[in-house]
Amino acid sequence: MLGAIRKKSKGWVAYLIVGVIAVPFALFGIQQYVGGSANSVIATVDGEDITVNTYYQEFNTQQRNLQQQLGSSYSAEIDYALRQSIIDSLINEKLLENYTKSMKLVTLDEEVRSSIRSNPVFQVDGVFSEDRYLQILRLNNFTPLAYELEQSKSMSLDQIKRNLNNSAFLSTVQIEQLNDLFSQQREVSFVVLNTEKYKEQIVVNKEQISEYFDKNKSNFIAGRKVQVDFVELSLDSIDQQIDPDNETLQELYIENEELYTNPEKRRAQHILLEDVSNASEILKEIRQGGDFSELARIHSIDIATSKEGGDLGFFEREDMVPEFDKAVFDMNVGDISDVVKSDYGYHIIKLNEIQPASLRSFEEVLEQLLALHKKNVNQKALYELHEELVNLAYEESIDVVSDQLDLELQTSDFFSEFGTEYEEVFVSTAFSDIVLNDGENSDVIELSKDRFIVMRLVDQQPERQKELDEVKDQIVDILRNLGAKQLIDELAQTISSSLTSGDDFQVKSLMAENNLEWNEVGWITRSSQLPFNLTSEVYKLTKPNIAEHTYHSHSADANTTIVIDLKAVKLSEEDISSETVDFYLSEENNELFLSLIEKLRDSAEIKVFSEFL
Repeated sequence: MLGAIRKKSKGWVAYLIVGVIAVPFALFGIQQYVGGSANSVIATVDGEDITVNTYYQEFNTQQRNLQQQLGSSYSAEIDYALRQSIIDSLINEKLLENYTKSMKLVTLDEEVRSSIRSNPVFQVDGVFSEDRYLQILRLNNFTPLAYELEQSKSMSLDQIKRNLNNSAFLSTVQIEQLNDLFSQQREVSFVVLNTEKYKEQIVVNKEQISEYFDKNKSNFIAGRKVQVDFVELSLDSIDQQIDPDNETLQELYIENEELYTNPEKRRAQHILLEDVSNASEILKEIRQGGDFSELARIHSIDIATSKEGGDLGFFEREDMVPEFDKAVFDMNVGDISDVVKSDYGYHIIKLNEIQPASLRSFEEVLEQLLALHKKNVNQKALYELHEELVNLAYEESIDVVSDQLDLELQTSDFFSEFGTEYEEVFVSTAFSDIVLNDGENSDVIELSKDRFIVMRLVDQQPERQKELDEVKDQIVDILRNLGAKQLIDELAQTISSSLTSGDDFQVKSLMAENNLEWNEVGWITRSSQLPFNLTSEVYKLTKPNIAEHTYHSHSADANTTIVIDLKAVKLSEEDISSETVDFYLSEENNELFLSLIEKLRDSAEIKVFSEFL
């Protein structure tokens, strides 16, 4: 599938699709969960099995990702393509794994450990955390041994890529050809036609609605829905009655002094100049006794402060740009800085006053201390109740959990896997195996900070075919859009043909009648960002002859058609950048890697049992 996408799609669209499919591999590389091994075989590679369990663990993860991103656009065609992609990917991984063994590529245990310890995912404040490492592995159903084994395999595969990277190169002639292609500029304008403007002109009758429904019933399926009972534990719902004594509040005051400290402030004035040599001359004049305020009024380009002699008033640390901030907070009162460069220009700074940091009095912050104490008490109660919730949810029914912890037992509406009525984690939990298939309480799920739920399945509605009456309005809109799209396609083609044949009168009439206007873009490069991915389409057009134009109508999407006017083509005098050469080398490396996989597939004995897909 990825190969097909790569051949048929160009630019950011292709990378987006590949990126979506590759998401589940971002953290752990090859996802093989620790679990049962007595599963049916879905494919064999040179006699080695790929189990159904492995396949469906991959498929379910990626299917959910795509469904969440595409919503109702997720179709049977996409589902089929995803299934093929998963099995191809697993076969390729097995082939590459066997290839690394045959090449005797080995990754040392020290390399694996070093890679893990340097992974930011497992770090806390920039330092590897054993607790975080084990927690993330546990959440992803990995044991340390299994994960380290997979990392070793993945790093061995990377050795293949690195070896291929050293094989790719571009000759001088190729670079020159790329330079001509990449630096080419094109002058263009375009007209946009949209279906929304024409849909009301399309008349749809009952027969058309019925016929469309009969032919496209598979597009009108109501997905399965579930209903759950749940209890929610949150910090907001806890209101402990407290009456702290003065000693407790005093201790809290001392422990949290930084919360009630007014930070140090400084007052300075500055002269801002564009030219460093000019700044140096004025600084020299100041050091020789020149009046700072008067020179600021005369020379400073900071119009907001120049009339006030450059006075900036009081400000705290990090209120100013970093270079200015560092200089000011390293100075003493009365000091004049050297010339300080920032993104705004060149500053000369004079520090006039320092307002030291000050701790607000206990009496001033008493109300805040009471609120903080109450929050701390409630937070402690929440953690204790959370622990009880975890234990009860594991052992008792959800109504017992509700009674024991005095939490309201709530019942959801029916909702689907793609519904937006509830939080994403709420929905995914409802459709998890433990809730949907096993009929047990869910684990305690954190919906957000200090907010937890436990749920249990109440009822479910199976997938069903929608009735015509339910989707009639939707079909009318679809048919009107299809009719409007055909109309604007024909109109765009007529305008393009008329321009090509020189029939300016008809073009002007059609443009005026449909209230259309040309968008004059001017000269563009291959990196120019035009709407509707027009840059790519413009660079596909035939170069026009001198004093002539190339016209083209293009269907941009289901709602939009474009008429393009390519006026001229020229070459830029700039040489191709090193980044561009690196990009094409990267593409060459990808081709080598794909070629290796194709050769491995050609020479391997591969069997796929399609009935399990």
